[in-house]
Order: sequence, then structure tokens, then C-alpha cells
Amino acid sequence: MHIALNALFVHRELFGGGIYIQNLVRELSRIDAENRYTVYVSEAGASHFQGLGPNFHLIHRSQRRPMRVLWEQSGLPLELRHLGVDVYHGPGYVVPLWKVCPQITTVHDLTAYLYPETHDFFSSCYYRMLMPWSVKAADRVIAISESAKSDLTQLLGVPTEKVCVIHHGKDERFTPHRDESRLARLRTKYGITKKVILFVGGIDLRKNPSSLVRAFAMLKSLHKSHALVLTGGFGDHYKSICARLREWGVEDDVVFPGYVPGEDLADFYRLAEVFVYPSLYEGFGLPVLEAMACGVPVITSNVSAMPEVAGDAAILVEPNNVMDLAAAIERVLADTALRQDLMEKGLRRSQLFSWKKAACDTLDLYRKVAAHAR
Repeated sequence: MHIALNALFVHRELFGGGIYIQNLVRELSRIDAENRYTVYVSEAGASHFQGLGPNFHLIHRSQRRPMRVLWEQSGLPLELRHLGVDVYHGPGYVVPLWKVCPQITTVHDLTAYLYPETHDFFSSCYYRMLMPWSVKAADRVIAISESAKSDLTQLLGVPTEKVCVIHHGKDERFTPHRDESRLARLRTKYGITKKVILFVGGIDLRKNPSSLVRAFAMLKSLHKSHALVLTGGFGDHYKSICARLREWGVEDDVVFPGYVPGEDLADFYRLAEVFVYPSLYEGFGLPVLEAMACGVPVITSNVSAMPEVAGDAAILVEPNNVMDLAAAIERVLADTALRQDLMEKGLRRSQLFSWKKAACDTLDLYRKVAAHAR
């Protein structure tokens, strides 16, 4: 087969969808030397796709909107036909509406419908306009969790038999192995002197960091030796949280490192006493899996995909119930036996998810779609 994948939405800094396509392509390169692959990349994202097998060919195209959008819906179908592509995979929600070969799309979540304020105006309109048509034009749709599959069927009316659930995996760098010298350098680099309660994700409304900050403020008198570290891009909620830190009495104990590169992120997890992820909605919730793989006790939400990922290896709370969130953090910090139990369960749970399995399942789907077309 000749398979084409669109990785133009991968930026220099890796986030959820970018992490997905980078790891998928890397693992496909490891397990499949038989089929031929064309991967469309931007100049900014090309560095994430180095060292692939000889059957992988990178084609550079512009990442700038709106030219990229126009190319994906007009120039790309012409290229796919010219190259004789057997299966096209659009791993970022959208495929060409002009269909020239079998197509698969991956839908990571339905935030464009459920939380449109987390997208800029152009992106919100783009996804809300094209996603319904894309899932119709696709032969199969990959959902990254059963929760995301349910959203697809309920909000976009996609038939359940058309949706294939393929979970995310964990990157091989996320292990419980601690290097104390590296952790000391991390503390120095980011100016962290206290014990760490950790959050990983964009500082935006959907991730719900404000509930975590308020819960931390309730516990501050009992845990003066702890700092709350919120890593991730400065989203739409950052300024409003910063404006209230003094009011909540934690202005000196909340740290915003911003985007943390991959080489530091695993060490942040290992540094943490507890990882807290009170997100209101996730298609998967990759930080929950990463934290468990690093041997950190996890507290997360009892909604959308988080219970599916965490299983019985985390404490689940109602994300907007600040009292329950604070009580859960206090339990984990105070109960050594509970911490150890969560750490052991989390490590076992994390072994169920791998990017290799995700790539094998995706390759199997490529074969089925191509065979059906023939």
C-alpha cells in the first residue's frame, strides 16, 4: 500500500494532536517496512519526523492559514491521485471533501462544539463547518477513547460501526526512574524550592486550573512546604487566575513554568508528590497516563474520558467541587499507604497503553479500508 498522512498541524512545540501523530508515525516506521508512506510536514514540525525508515518520504508544505486549508481541500486531492495513494489518513479532524481514495480521519475530541471558546474564531468556524462533512467523507473514523466515540455518535450522528476506538499510548520517556541530579537541575532551572503538587496542561477554562488553585489555597495553611506547579501554555484563563492569586493568599506558592519541553516534562512528573488533573472535558487525557507511567499518585475528574484512562488507579472527583478536590489532595498527601497503592496501580494501569499497540491497530485499519475499497 501507499499511505499518506497529513502532519501539517504539528508545530515546533508538541501538544496533544501533535504528540499523537509524531508517535504514530514513529511507531509505524518501526513496525512496517513493507508499505510506502508519504507524510506531509511543515518546516516548523519537520524536526519531529527525523530518523524514519527508507519507506517514509516527507513532503514539505506551508502550515500558514488560510493557504493550508485551501490546499488541503483542493491541491491535496490532486496530489493524492497523482501519487497513487491507496489510503489517506487525516489525523487532525478533517479530510478532503473531494474524495479520490479511501480516507480515515482521527477525531480527538468535540471541543469545537462543547467548548468553542477554547478555539480562536477561525479554528472554531473551520472545525464546526468541516468536521460534519469530513466524518461523512471518511471511510472510517478513529476516536481516541470510548468517550470520544460517544460524543461523535451523539453530536455528529456518526454510525457506531463507522468509528474505531484506538487509545493513545505513553511515550517511552515516561518511566518512574528518578535521577536526583536531573531533578536538582530542574528545580534550579524553574526556581522551584518546595515540594510539588503538579498540573500539566494549557491554562484555559476547559482544563479547569482555577478549581485546583482554589483547592490548593484551602490547604495552604496545612501544607506550607508545598508549591502548586501549573505547566502548559498560557491560555485564556491565565490572566484571570493570576489576578486572584493574592486574593486567595497563594501568590508566592503557585508557579507557572509555561510550556515545558519533553526532556523536562517526565522529570516534572517524577518530582511531584501528587498529580492533579481536574479537567472538565478530554478526548483522552494524556497527562493522566503520563503521570501514572512515572509512578505519581493521580487525582483526576470523574467525567468524559478520564475514568476510562485512569480505571481504578486514581482518585476520581467531580471537577467543579472544590471541597472534594481539596479533600482528595489532603488524603493523598497525608496517607502514605494510599500514595503507595495509587503509585503501584498507576504503573500497572499505564502498561495497558502503548504507542506500538496504537500503531498496530491503525495499520490494521489501513489494511481493512484498502481491502474494502478493492
